[in-house]
Amino acid sequence: MKRKILLSALLVFVFASLLLAGCGSEEEAGGGEITIGALLPLSGDLAEYGQNVQQGINLAVKQINEAGGPLGMELKVVFRDSQTDPTALRDGAEKLVNVDQVPAIVGPMIRTDVATPITAPNHVVIISPSNTPTWVTELDDDDYTFRTTASDAIQGKVLGELAYERGYRTAAILYINDPYGGGLAESTGEAFEQAGGEVLGVAAYEPGEVTYMMQLEELAKGDPDVLVLIGYPESGVVILRQALSEGLFDQFLFPDGMQSEQIIEDVGGDYLEGMYGTGPGAAETESYENYLNAYEAEYGEKPATAYTENAYDGVVVIALAIASAGEEAIEEDPGQAIRDHMRVVANPSGEIISASVDDFKKAFELIGQGEEIDYEGAAGSIDFDEYGDTVTPILIWKIENGAIVPVRSEVSE
Repeated sequence: MKRKILLSALLVFVFASLLLAGCGSEEEAGGGEITIGALLPLSGDLAEYGQNVQQGINLAVKQINEAGGPLGMELKVVFRDSQTDPTALRDGAEKLVNVDQVPAIVGPMIRTDVATPITAPNHVVIISPSNTPTWVTELDDDDYTFRTTASDAIQGKVLGELAYERGYRTAAILYINDPYGGGLAESTGEAFEQAGGEVLGVAAYEPGEVTYMMQLEELAKGDPDVLVLIGYPESGVVILRQALSEGLFDQFLFPDGMQSEQIIEDVGGDYLEGMYGTGPGAAETESYENYLNAYEAEYGEKPATAYTENAYDGVVVIALAIASAGEEAIEEDPGQAIRDHMRVVANPSGEIISASVDDFKKAFELIGQGEEIDYEGAAGSIDFDEYGDTVTPILIWKIENGAIVPVRSEVSE
């Protein structure tokens, strides 16, 4: 009996040893998974943007995994809803950091300043696809804050100059009362007046109000040529309906926050026909074309709102940075390792990597061989400066036959 027990115990020991040895071999060759976060407005005023950006993120994750994954690991993403609300945004950031324990986050889309005090001290990288205010550059973040879109200093210049180019000589500006709206209103007004125009009035609004007639009536005094409406779709639709129904304005200019075909549908295409706006652009590159083709193949349509390609680029850069950092650095401090390799994989020099599964495979191979790479993003060259900023093109678009139609892209530094 003792001999049988000893034999059974020996067999269990041998089997367990073989199982552990097999696990060790798999670990050495890669395998496992790594999870990053995404902090998006999946509800609230910016829900349409957040839901479309989510699709760009999912496409990037799918392609990265089809290419073999960073360090041979499967990339996963956990989403938290910021609800277009600073309190919910902070709560989502805290959950991603403390509960989900992710090393990097794509987002938030707005109010990076709310997330950075949570993420930076905990060595978590955040890369926003859309948070454009100029003050993002100056955040105290220990270099853990990045973005894949141009600052409002650039968009405001293009929007202000576009107003003058369109023949408007006087303007009123109505902006959402948050850091995005205030900063963009200021830079747009300055650019318009530098071009030769005159801003007759500027006012702020709070989202979610029943009426905005007080601001609209005040801004209409002096009969300005155009209303520059800086805001988001939900409240923007209410403002446009009231401005039109009361005959206060019939000419509008819009920035990226209003670049939504849902607005055209809700207000009426006839009322907005021929109106212009600005938003994130993309250079006509192989990378951009690859992205658009892949997006359309995956979802059966082109992106319905802006910033999907910027979010896609955020995922890709994080994945390439993980690969560049290597297993030891990722195990020791994954967030810091990712931070320290963001510029390594995205800035010149190195072999150009475009947005495609084949190029991601090549990138992982080159990194494994100790070679340098330079990811040229779907949204443009993702070359991070010392502040984590990039300069990407600004799109000028117009509303034509009920749709948003690209006119041209500009890069203005």
